[in-house]
Amino acid sequence: MGSRHMQWKAAGGIAWAIVLLTNAVRGAPPTSLRVVGEEGACPTAGEVATVLERLLVRTKVAPSAGSPGAGDASISDEGPYYRVRIAGHERSFVDAARQCHERARHAAVFVALILDPPMVPEPPLPASSPAPPPAEQLPQPPRGERATPLDLTFTPVFQVAPASSNRRTAVTGGVAVRARSKNRLNLSLSGGLLYGALHFGEVDAAAWWIPIDLAVGVSSRSGQWEIATEIGPNASVLSIIAENLPQARRQTRLELGGRVSTSTRFWLNEKAAVFLSADMIARPSPYTLRIEGEGDIGTTPAVWLGGAIGLTCEIN
Repeated sequence: MGSRHMQWKAAGGIAWAIVLLTNAVRGAPPTSLRVVGEEGACPTAGEVATVLERLLVRTKVAPSAGSPGAGDASISDEGPYYRVRIAGHERSFVDAARQCHERARHAAVFVALILDPPMVPEPPLPASSPAPPPAEQLPQPPRGERATPLDLTFTPVFQVAPASSNRRTAVTGGVAVRARSKNRLNLSLSGGLLYGALHFGEVDAAAWWIPIDLAVGVSSRSGQWEIATEIGPNASVLSIIAENLPQARRQTRLELGGRVSTSTRFWLNEKAAVFLSADMIARPSPYTLRIEGEGDIGTTPAVWLGGAIGLTCEIN
């Protein structure tokens, strides 16, 4: 009789162990859980228990103080760190700001994942995708509409100012560099250096110009040819001195006006093009030249007509 009783007892213990093992494998949470922590800690046991009640809906969660048991969850506040222990698992968190509500949330999530881990379904087998079409059937972007971020144009520049009542025809020449955004509606910025002579009756003057242009424009490209037009303000630093008057001094002024330009580019390849343009610069308030002892000798040109030919390079 005693032997049979021992057999039943052993069988019952084995069955209970199998039940416990099955629940552990399935991640079944316990029916009750005690959260142990110190009063005034960050977070408190009560704060963690409040969050756990929403995560473990089938578990009765209660905060407690004192020493944690084997099945309890314990929370330790270690200043800039806090430690969570549950069911043989331990995790340390860093929180120098000591945000107690966030600490409680992280601690509760860790405990819930240990006691009731989510079941992860196996990913479905990927559906077979159709083979891509042959390379020759893929649509190609139109060559004339391919947008590039920026291009640079390097050109020699020549300008002519028609004669006026007190000045002969003036000619200047120099170099310029222009940067342009490459779209149908584009912005451009250019700068250069020009030298020329102005002749006022008996007075000849040598002058340097540093023009700066900002413009907005439109362009259209078909095949290798591109046509563009743009308009915008022009500012030019003028440095001028009379050459045949000993008492003359060099004078520096800022001339303001506007510029209109039309241009064409012939693209030799995808990166380089030959550039040709025609420009008109108008300055509504030309600069009046005054020389001590001579008075006003004339004004700088109000209109310049110019042209340029050079090379454009695309920058990706």
